[in-house]
Amino acid sequence: MDNSAWLRETQRADPGMSAQKRERIFLLSLSICFLILSFAYQLALPLGEAPDELSHFRVIAYLVRHRSWPVIRGQSAQVPHESTQFPLYYVLSAIATGWIRFDEQIIWEEPNPHHIGAPAPPPEAWANRNFIVHHPGEIWNWEGEFLAFRIARLLSSLAGLGAVLLVYRLVRRVVPERRGAAMIAAALMAFHPRWISLASSVSNDALAVAGSALALNAIVDYMLRPSWKQAGWIGLTLGMAILAKASNIGLLLLWILMWMASTRSQRSWRVRGGELVLSLLGVVLLSGGWLARNFLLYRDPLAFRAHLTLIHWARPEPPSWSDWIFIFLRARETAFLSFGATEGIIAERWVYAIWDLFLLATGAQILRQAWRFRSRWQLDRLRGLLLLVHAFWLGIVILEFVAWNTRVEAGLGRLLFIALPSFWLMVTWAWEGSSSAAWERGVVRAWLICTTMFSILGFSRYLWPAFHQPLRTMEEVPADLERLGWTFEDLEGPPGQPLVRLIGFQVTPRRLMPGQAVRLTACWELLRPAPRNYSFTYQIWSGPDPTRGERLGQVDSYPGMGSWPMRFWPPGSVICDTYRISLSSSRNVPTILSLLIGVYDRSHPDLPQLPHSGGENWFSFGKIPPLSSAPEPRSWEARFEPGILLLAHNIRISDRGISVHLWWKATAHLPPGLHVFLHLLDSEGRWMAGGDGPPRDGAYPTGWWEPGEIVEEERWIDLKQLLPPGAYRVHVGWYHLETGERLPAFDATGKPIPDFSVPLGELQLPQAP
Repeated sequence: MDNSAWLRETQRADPGMSAQKRERIFLLSLSICFLILSFAYQLALPLGEAPDELSHFRVIAYLVRHRSWPVIRGQSAQVPHESTQFPLYYVLSAIATGWIRFDEQIIWEEPNPHHIGAPAPPPEAWANRNFIVHHPGEIWNWEGEFLAFRIARLLSSLAGLGAVLLVYRLVRRVVPERRGAAMIAAALMAFHPRWISLASSVSNDALAVAGSALALNAIVDYMLRPSWKQAGWIGLTLGMAILAKASNIGLLLLWILMWMASTRSQRSWRVRGGELVLSLLGVVLLSGGWLARNFLLYRDPLAFRAHLTLIHWARPEPPSWSDWIFIFLRARETAFLSFGATEGIIAERWVYAIWDLFLLATGAQILRQAWRFRSRWQLDRLRGLLLLVHAFWLGIVILEFVAWNTRVEAGLGRLLFIALPSFWLMVTWAWEGSSSAAWERGVVRAWLICTTMFSILGFSRYLWPAFHQPLRTMEEVPADLERLGWTFEDLEGPPGQPLVRLIGFQVTPRRLMPGQAVRLTACWELLRPAPRNYSFTYQIWSGPDPTRGERLGQVDSYPGMGSWPMRFWPPGSVICDTYRISLSSSRNVPTILSLLIGVYDRSHPDLPQLPHSGGENWFSFGKIPPLSSAPEPRSWEARFEPGILLLAHNIRISDRGISVHLWWKATAHLPPGLHVFLHLLDSEGRWMAGGDGPPRDGAYPTGWWEPGEIVEEERWIDLKQLLPPGAYRVHVGWYHLETGERLPAFDATGKPIPDFSVPLGELQLPQAP
């Protein structure tokens, strides 16, 4: 071989060796990044706040203390509801933490009475995401059961990393012609925000996904090169996957279907049948004992019926079609861009719009690639079968999800996560296949950048702020805050020594429509140590007086949006909380809005709210304006200075009295404190009855009217005393409450109306029965 030929051979060989080296460096870097993100998520998420995390940990603690598995005996069994799970993760965690001394009380299990429930609200309402009360020093506690909790979380992280690496191997085997495809798939898995949060909690889900990925690798290996050894390995991996979680039992059906589909003429049915039997023996060897144990205890190898006796969300009846739409929308929300916590912390809606576009585009691309592949099916039949493995597994998991939600109200996306390895393989094959164009490969790379960004933001923007509200000083209080300075006294404390001070508030917007939400910021200062965990209440009422109005919205919370219970709040520090309060539709529109703020003890309902120094604990802050406005009308009945038109009226007589319906229009900004008088005069002009008061019974004072608004109201003249039958006249007008001076009134021609009292018409009162 001459030098030029040798050089050509070297140039062909070097890139291969360099590519392998780059892949190893990439996988090492990816593993480090995943573990760093996982550890960050673990620090941000307080212990016990991941879905069912406390119950999962109680199973581990039970194993360590009793050296046996908890058994459910009747509906009143005092055992964790996760006791029906399959044992692999819990046994491994118990072995890893068995040397630690567990206290009788696991963590601080004081519940947060204001914990928010599903469905998860928008990010502005991250209040009270904590299911239980946490001591601020918990994040630095690495002793006793706290250390055991963190070790159990670390095992989940290692299982999550194993799943990421197994996804790389899986794609490398199915799509060998594109070395970068496997790296893309592994990165998509590693930087999936919900996957990071799931792999950072005490849960068997991460190990279940790793078991699923391991079994899928074994099935693919067998289909590429069938042998007795591979069949035995499939049996062991299936057994381990099933021991990790019961939902992985669908892998057994997948293996049988793929065994039937992978017929090869050069291998006899006897050999292939023997390999199937060998694999099933492996499954029985590893998981058969646990299935038999469940059958003997509960007459159910999966212990599903026993699980239903412990949970409180079993469905009373099968879901409707509309229910299924909500279930799958909720699953998509909690599966792909939720950041953990008991009820899930979700991103802004525009983030889901991006994700939905990617999902739709990926579905179309899968169909497009399948159409391209149809012409190569006979030449590359094995590749088609390998892809069918993952398509079938996705379908089986969806069917399991449907079966579960038929019986249980738990449309949680993490139940679909055992199909994540197949999902990311299909995504990568669709965009990174051998027939993909450069722009198609660019789509999945762009999404990888997006999901990496979301995974980082999941920690910094969403997860950490939800559970770790910062303490401030007085110098850090926002300058645009409306200052109040209310102080609240503790009923059990020394008299004259206030406990907490409401520095001020900020509410936006001030002009709302029915159903809109208010963004409220309130800053508080703790003046001395608190003897108990008091709660703050923020209530929005219609009208200027909550004792007479309608409550439209309310948020109750511990300080720090639930993360700073008052007993742990350092005196002298300031907490500024921001809440989103959704308003219900009001029957009384237009109306001004009043904000009531109070401090009370939720655990002692017999105790009244703490008194404060400012008298009444509410104030008006905004309004819901009239739903209709119009330009200056061509005709009207009367004009009042400085800017009120009487557009129309309607008079009715009923058993209650005389009802007068009035339509007013503001043409200028009005002074506050204007009242309406409504007089009933006899035929000689003498006053017989009336109905004076502020417009809309005080719900919408004139100081809040804006030019162009049309205000509709109904006023009554109560006929408490019997009036003789005959003809009467109804008059209306306006006056200043403080002085009693009437507003000048003019008719449509511009002439002043006598006494500034506008006649509305005559009516006949009948003879009393």
